[in-house]
Amino acid sequence: MEIRKFRSEYKLELIPASHAGIFLGDLVWDPILGPPDFSRKGMPNTIYTAFLDAGLMDDADWEKFKQENQDTPLVDAHFATRHVDVNAEFISELQHPKIGKISEELKTEKLSKFTFRNLQMREMDDLMRIKIDRFLEQMKASHWSDYDGSIRRVYLITELYYGTLRMLIEKQFSTELEASMQKVDLRASGKSEGSHAVEYEFSHDNVPFAMRIERVRNFNG
Repeated sequence: MEIRKFRSEYKLELIPASHAGIFLGDLVWDPILGPPDFSRKGMPNTIYTAFLDAGLMDDADWEKFKQENQDTPLVDAHFATRHVDVNAEFISELQHPKIGKISEELKTEKLSKFTFRNLQMREMDDLMRIKIDRFLEQMKASHWSDYDGSIRRVYLITELYYGTLRMLIEKQFSTELEASMQKVDLRASGKSEGSHAVEYEFSHDNVPFAMRIERVRNFNG
């Protein structure tokens, strides 16, 4: 499945600047135009920070709730397809860290194909959703100004999607690519050579490429 179709069919958002520090419960500003933004003036970085700032939990509870979502296990994503193709022209928009390292060193027109395979996900469980919902109700009732001013209009990450990255390149460019990989200290977890092309595989290293977000004001446990 092509990545734009994947996004529209499953109602997911691509993460414009992926990194390993994105977790369930993080807050996102989703503008009408442009990519989602993880940082905005006056917006807490996570839903738990919003509850901490409002005095609804202490530092110990904040750490506990945040850790619970960070420790959510990876499971197979049950999609109709187990891989997502990325058009080479789309690479600069995605800004996945490993893609970025490669594309900065090697012209993208030399890359035949990018694919996310072996798709996995982390999903906020029902108990955590209920806990968040209860805190939101408390915040609406007793800290409306905090709720309305900082999080009512933003979105909450409830699912994160990961995949091993496979890259196909014509054999004539493989030496150049490997030199570029060495230069940026990028290591492939697998390599398969055919008669005309070479395929490289890279582990996701807990870097998600897509997410499901829900607007806080409509959130339901």
